[in-house]
Amino acid sequence: MNKFELSLSALRLPVDFLAVLVAGFLAYSIRVSTTVQEIRPLGAAIRVEDYRILVLAFAGLTILISALSGLYAMKVTRGVVTEFYRIFNAISTAILIIILFYFFAPIDWELFLSRFLFVALWTISIGTVFLGRLLIRALQTFLVQRYRLGLHRAAIILGDSSGDILLEAFQGNPGLGYQVVHTTESFDLKTFQTLATERKIDEVILTNSKIDPQTQMEINEFCDEYKLDFQYIPNLFDTYGKVDVRTLAGVMLFRVKRTTLEGWGSILKRAFDITFAGLFLVIFSPVYILTAIAIKLDSKGPIFYKSIRVGPKNREFEVFKFRSMYTELCTDEKNPETIALEQKLLAEKGIKQGPVNKIKDDPRVTRVGKFIRKTSIDELPQFWNVLVGNMSVVGPRPHQPREVAKYEKHHKKVLTIKPGITGMAQVNGRSDLTFDEEVLYDTFYIENWSLMLDLIIILKTPWAVIAPRKAD
Repeated sequence: MNKFELSLSALRLPVDFLAVLVAGFLAYSIRVSTTVQEIRPLGAAIRVEDYRILVLAFAGLTILISALSGLYAMKVTRGVVTEFYRIFNAISTAILIIILFYFFAPIDWELFLSRFLFVALWTISIGTVFLGRLLIRALQTFLVQRYRLGLHRAAIILGDSSGDILLEAFQGNPGLGYQVVHTTESFDLKTFQTLATERKIDEVILTNSKIDPQTQMEINEFCDEYKLDFQYIPNLFDTYGKVDVRTLAGVMLFRVKRTTLEGWGSILKRAFDITFAGLFLVIFSPVYILTAIAIKLDSKGPIFYKSIRVGPKNREFEVFKFRSMYTELCTDEKNPETIALEQKLLAEKGIKQGPVNKIKDDPRVTRVGKFIRKTSIDELPQFWNVLVGNMSVVGPRPHQPREVAKYEKHHKKVLTIKPGITGMAQVNGRSDLTFDEEVLYDTFYIENWSLMLDLIIILKTPWAVIAPRKAD
């Protein structure tokens, strides 16, 4: 991080403290206002001195818990959703501690008689602290765009499509704070030494995941020598796994943890899946009914389409979808003619490489099918698969047996956990990704799972559905 970013990061602490004090003032003003008094009169007068102590203690606790939650970590970027989640947790924990203290302390606190005051302080604090964070973000974006403060001058070593995505993002959105000074597909030490010596760059970004390890080491040593930041996109083996260290019979062993979805993790994820899928099926039942009617009116045949997919440990199961093709043209493992037709269309109109392919302008798709595929409505019946336990709300894409048969060994990592309706690959490019890139995203998800990560992916899914795609 440069000095500009460090200054803005340090600014978050006093801004948070001030935001809580403002929330305390607003909560008190609302509680003693005439309007609220008429609706719910105070049983006893609130002593200003006592309330002032309460707000100061609450502000101090909020700062302490926020620090423990990583809200003051010196990071260049943090997702807005993640930040709000941590703010919510920190302030909720702080208010709970205050309430417990007031409840158990052997002191006659009149403040505790006003439950409204505590609720108002809690909710308004979340809003003011989050607003303060948004203002700091806006200030940073403005200063970067207008005065180029804190600008990262980067050299990008291209190679994968992810590099092109980064380059396009940096050039199209100055608010990200990056100026691309130099692009290349290989590392030339003399060229980079000149750029560093003339202070034209302060960061190197390697997006070629296939570059040999010796060159990666050379780039890292170069950045270390010239004190440049070094960022890179890992290859499939860089995310191979985490390890648990344990001792058996006096011998230290390292056990590869293939996923954080072990023990309580799997229990939490299953409970979340059941809850979310059940609520989704109830709330969106009208969408199911309207889609079923549209399918029946558009073409003859069943409403649902069942297809075999592969889950963990290569176990096969039937996945449910709304039918989007003409019945007689639907791919059926038991009907060689439909398989042959699919292979012919893949050869003529296939637009992706690797085990998993995609057909552009598929003639087998009905009019309604085109719409429900474009909006991913065809996948909504898979929430039933989630309830049954074959799938999860979030996970790798479910693939067909004939696709899995073409997997290379490192691709089979995605079969470690249940497939999902949405996933990290789906919200980071969908059909624009190569299969290897898709596996890379899914591998990261498998090894770094958390409920928070699931929530972020779910919140990003609607935008991923409506966003334009290059492969379409």
